[in-house]
Amino acid sequence: MSDLIDVHLDALGALLGELTALGAELGEEARLCASAGRALGTALEGEVGEAVAATGAAWTDLVTALAARTLAVAASLATALESYRVVDVGLAEQLGGGGAGDGRGRVRVPR
Repeated sequence: MSDLIDVHLDALGALLGELTALGAELGEEARLCASAGRALGTALEGEVGEAVAATGAAWTDLVTALAARTLAVAASLATALESYRVVDVGLAEQLGGGGAGDGRGRVRVPR
């Protein structure tokens, strides 16, 4: 028995927009983290300065990776959304009388 998957294309589109914006915001945060880490590392002397600079660099790497992965998920979602939209248009054409439909809302299904 197969499970039914219900996809709300508008909701997926909204999620795609949010993920794309989040990825961009995280990219900007990574640049700010790098700048702050360097500034603090320069401002503080000795081991404390080195530790702060290293922490800033590590945090920058983490946020950069998170931004990249968020954008990768958004790209995958964009591809899936486009595929769903193509299928949706095809089904609508079939049900609307074009394509493989019979013009009465029924669709011929190959056996």
